[in-house]
Amino acid sequence: MAGLPHITVLMGTRNGAPYLRQQLASLAAQDHANWSLWVSDDGSTDATRSVLRAFGDAQPNPVMILPGPQRGLTANYLNLLCHPDLAAGPVAFADQDDLWLPTHLTRGLTAMAHRAQTVGQAYVPHRLIQRDDHVPAFLPWRSGGMPGFRNALVENLLIGSGLMLDAPAVALARRIGPVEVPFWDWWLYLITTGAGAQILRDPAPGVIYRAHAGNAMGPRHGIRAKLWRLEQLRNGTYRTWISENLAALEPHMIHLTPEACAILAPLLPMPAGPRLRRLSLHRHWVQDRVALWLAA
Repeated sequence: MAGLPHITVLMGTRNGAPYLRQQLASLAAQDHANWSLWVSDDGSTDATRSVLRAFGDAQPNPVMILPGPQRGLTANYLNLLCHPDLAAGPVAFADQDDLWLPTHLTRGLTAMAHRAQTVGQAYVPHRLIQRDDHVPAFLPWRSGGMPGFRNALVENLLIGSGLMLDAPAVALARRIGPVEVPFWDWWLYLITTGAGAQILRDPAPGVIYRAHAGNAMGPRHGIRAKLWRLEQLRNGTYRTWISENLAALEPHMIHLTPEACAILAPLLPMPAGPRLRRLSLHRHWVQDRVALWLAA
């Protein structure tokens, strides 16, 4: 662990008191101790802020608690990432209701240090899932295909829980600034791959995703999750997400590689149906490609 840099942990909270203490305890138990915590609390009405203040008072590490913009989860995280006082350097994103395994920060920082590059890197750990108080189990590892800009246009492989960005990737996101998009982590996948950054996917688990009725993004695994995704295809929500992402990318094409611009430019004037049919080729799983093509 010697020589690994300081990392800022960015956490968005809103009424997370029932799960927050355990998540904060897992942060304090990291074997990489050189971290600070920045929290953007988005208008909590429960004990969230009291829990955060108590944690900060008990910690030798700096803990900053800021008011959120109260415009939703995406605005909360992107505004926190782009806060003018945020120090340069790598960041790790934390959900208020997940748990980190003790080596999470060390593994991510070590992986990024071994492959340091000027364009940037994003590190994504594998995750365990825990329902209620049961023993955590592995989530399926999506090993097919490679992350990249074409794939980012049509799905998100950079789930925000446990995601880390190195300093150049953070600087890229801050140059672009907060944008109006459906999902903050999907947006980071788009701009990092579009700029040519490297995506480091670790098959070893680093995060325990705690599944419960209050998860902001709904079910992430199992038959309920599949039905939820099919409904987003059926009712046009998924088409809207794609269109909003493309609209947000267009003004920032100066930050993308020539190859990414060549991929993006023909899509912008396309009607939704032909656009989705073309993009369906870049989903990782065959059943997802077929579902998207049929929806288009």
